Amino acid sequence: MKNFLFYLMFAASVPLVSGCGGNSAETTSVDAAGEHNEELLESTGKDEKAGWFVAEVTSGSLFEVEMGRLASSKGQNAGVKQYGQLMMDHHTQSNAQLKQIADLKNLMVPTAMDKDHQETFNQVLGLSGAAFDKAYVEAMVKDHKRTIDQFEEMAEKGTDTELKAFASKGLPMLQSHLSQAEQLEDQLEEQTQQ
Repeated sequence: MKNFLFYLMFAASVPLVSGCGGNSAETTSVDAAGEHNEELLESTGKDEKAGWFVAEVTSGSLFEVEMGRLASSKGQNAGVKQYGQLMMDHHTQSNAQLKQIADLKNLMVPTAMDKDHQETFNQVLGLSGAAFDKAYVEAMVKDHKRTIDQFEEMAEKGTDTELKAFASKGLPMLQSHLSQAEQLEDQLEEQTQQ
């Protein structure tokens, strides 16, 4: 048992230790991933916008997952909790699919949210009760609108076949998420007016 616990502690610490040296934190940021992808695609004569799509959409999905985790445990409203769980499930799956495509193309995916997503996460994290629910749902509406714009652009104008298909396939799910978030926003607004 002691050996097992030691192994677990060791395994958990390896990513922390390996992330501390040099500029490895940079290599997992959205900017570092986007720049790497842009250079790689440009050097092969492919559309470098696809590389930024991968980096930015991954950040958005990481944000949705972490915010969902927060909402499913911290939300006051049952609908907010359920929506949070849905975001965790769907965006974890979406990120896995996008990472598979990126890996096949040697594109880098960030392992951390971009600065804007992190700031929003930190702000919402500090709230509780009805204020948390309201801020969470507002963040979901805003982020889904942004993500839908990115997916529509890739689906309509993208030149990378796999990423274009990924975006086209993902759009209905994102539009459904936005609609659900807007409905939740309306419900929360009605509750505060009663």
